[in-house]
Amino acid sequence: MSNADQEHIFVGLIEKIWIMRCVDVPRDVSAALRSAAGESVAHPPVHGFVEGLPFKSTLSHGRAGCFRLHIHSRIWRKLGIDAGAEVEVTLMLDQAPRPAILPKDLAAALAAKPRALAMFNSLTLPLRRQILWYVESAKHLSTREKRLKIMVQRMLERAERRRRTRRKAKPGPKTKGKAKPGK
Repeated sequence: MSNADQEHIFVGLIEKIWIMRCVDVPRDVSAALRSAAGESVAHPPVHGFVEGLPFKSTLSHGRAGCFRLHIHSRIWRKLGIDAGAEVEVTLMLDQAPRPAILPKDLAAALAAKPRALAMFNSLTLPLRRQILWYVESAKHLSTREKRLKIMVQRMLERAERRRRTRRKAKPGPKTKGKAKPGK
């Protein structure tokens, strides 16, 4: 296993993929991070700097077995750069826990609908954190209450889609005998 505290510094080209900006992590850095995080970790959590601006992120799969780092718009806009620009990236494996702590009002709203709470708990940690950010970023109480209702409703809709999908996937009872006439 590689040193988890090691800094990895490289220069990368910002690419635009759909609406996202990202940098491909070099093969040697990807291998070192994979080794330090453990081979079973699919999306290693990292922190570091892009041109001196701090960030926390999770690496995703890129080309040829390498990782890809998504650059948040707050960073590339603040730097005044976009796709095609070269940036210096400092990456370190993030070993600090990243819990998704539910605020009391969201916890109460989800607890009132157990299926919504179960669906929320089944989401990936980054998606739960994104939902928390969406709720927490409301500037007015009325907006926050509206977002709470929306999130509970979305979790119920997602649970229903999952239930329907699983029901369709299960094979029905086998029929004995001949097919019905006319078919």
